[in-house]
Amino acid sequence: MFKLIMIFVLIMAVLITGCIPVTLTGSGDVVTQEEALNGFYKVDISHSFGVDISQGESFSVVIRVDDNLVEHLQVVKEGSTLKIGLDTNRDYTIINATMEAEVTMPELVGLDLSGSSDANVSGFKSTKSLVVDLSGNSALLGDIQAGDTRFDISGNSTVTLAGSAGDLTVDASGNSLVDLVDFPVSDANVDAGGASTVTVNLSGRLNADASGKSNIYYLGDPTLGTIDTSGSSTIQPK
Repeated sequence: MFKLIMIFVLIMAVLITGCIPVTLTGSGDVVTQEEALNGFYKVDISHSFGVDISQGESFSVVIRVDDNLVEHLQVVKEGSTLKIGLDTNRDYTIINATMEAEVTMPELVGLDLSGSSDANVSGFKSTKSLVVDLSGNSALLGDIQAGDTRFDISGNSTVTLAGSAGDLTVDASGNSLVDLVDFPVSDANVDAGGASTVTVNLSGRLNADASGKSNIYYLGDPTLGTIDTSGSSTIQPK
């Protein structure tokens, strides 16, 4: 009877999600492989990968995973985007596995982190716009200089960056944390909801909307534009 119930649960999970559930426990035997990919300017990371992304004159992608994960690995270039993760047709539970990557690229204009993935970016200097999207308890650390920059942060994700940018847009929800104390910008438009905390450093105009139990802090001496709060949220200097 128990087996019949488990089979029924498995079938329902596949029907509902469209994915086959798989539990993977790392073998402890880590393999390294280089991927012959180039011409990408955006990076999409998923499935709990930890990735170091640095600026360089040429392209390089090095993956380190347990050998029993290799058959599930997906490292592909789609358009101008490098995607690193696992087979998207399955729903994975990962236990004690090594899932790491080192990426070198000349320019970074887009970064997407999902599924508890982590990225550390370093060395990038550009005047081009940058778009960053974090979801599902992901984290971004490092330093970068960019043009106008947008952060869409949700699901308990975290951003801590140094560097600088032109104008800034932040949309944070859930219980996200965005620390841009060492990331000075010109103008900033900040929207924080849920129980998020956003700290920005700016010299121009601040438009801010805080709702729920969120907090928006600002450094510098900005001109205050449209400022809205609701619930128990706050917007105040740090």
